[in-house]
Amino acid sequence: MRSAADAAPSFLYLPGLASSGESFTIDGEEARYAARVVRAREGERLTATDGAGLVARLVVERVRPTLEVRVESRERHPEPPRTVLLCGAPEGERGDWLVEKCAELGVTLWAPVDTQRVRWPEGHRGERWHRLAVAGLRQSRGAWLLRSSEPSGLEESLAALGPGERWLADPSGAALGERGALGDAPVTGLVGPSSGFSDREHKVLLEKGFSLVRLARQRLRTETAALSLAALWAAERSRSAGATP
Repeated sequence: MRSAADAAPSFLYLPGLASSGESFTIDGEEARYAARVVRAREGERLTATDGAGLVARLVVERVRPTLEVRVESRERHPEPPRTVLLCGAPEGERGDWLVEKCAELGVTLWAPVDTQRVRWPEGHRGERWHRLAVAGLRQSRGAWLLRSSEPSGLEESLAALGPGERWLADPSGAALGERGALGDAPVTGLVGPSSGFSDREHKVLLEKGFSLVRLARQRLRTETAALSLAALWAAERSRSAGATP
């Protein structure tokens, strides 16, 4: 019978993995996760990542009173192509759900944006978004953790952008099928808030090199458009890498 530790949930996030010895103790949330959710037993194997490209295969040597493991193998994964998602505020608490899904789909940076019409709710969400990114990492069994930033103004967000293609989700834009293959090029996608961008903001975005892209025939909600972009990027990266979906 296949053990729980060999199933999909047996994926741990250990940010200190790179500096750990060949045998070490796992504590805190990941130890509780391994014991209560994975139900790991002595002799079974777990997979862990530091969220920065390192993935290790671990053998459980002891479960109680502490979770002790031995490193069986380590593998370094290259940093993925940069995919940045700038997103205006959706309605309600849908942003939390979106962070986890973007993490599953391999977005490298999630950046919430305050606009003239809508601002993100007050309150520090960094810790919660980090936990959701870790949950998405476990689900996807990826090697790189989604990074997130605190909400910032549109102009500040644009000033921090690096090179690469820039896409603005807009019903009047060209269909994505009319564009060339993305390949490994860095890309930034921008999705407006629930009430859309102002005319002034729209003009600024075009001046900053954003191309209008149409994601569907219908008008989409903010979170639907953002997730559509992330899914399209993931599919494109998968094809360019020759991976099996």
